[in-house]
Amino acid sequence: MATFRLKMLDLTKDTFEKEVLKDKLPVLVDFWAPWCGPCRIVGPVLERISSEYTHKLKFAKINVDDNQEIAVQHDVRGIPCMIVFKSGREVDRIIGAYPEPELRKKIDLILAKA
Repeated sequence: MATFRLKMLDLTKDTFEKEVLKDKLPVLVDFWAPWCGPCRIVGPVLERISSEYTHKLKFAKINVDDNQEIAVQHDVRGIPCMIVFKSGREVDRIIGAYPEPELRKKIDLILAKA
């Protein structure tokens, strides 16, 4: 049986409000940049686990180099930075690269209180 895997949504300043701030589901946004080594580690992990959170959490990513205004608006000072939004507001954030099991735990804890 084939596994259906959703690709993380690529955001821009033009799509951020609609896809993140106005979505009914909580949204995890990965703030990243192509030159960031830890970001290149976290990105594939988020891609891999995103299908396990279908109907609970939407996964998206935004390149901070191309969308500096959004990063500044949300006080992103270092990357990788994953911010979980619900009902248009920040619920929590995860800063830095973590092994997959620890990242899952952090996401689960955030969802439990969201």
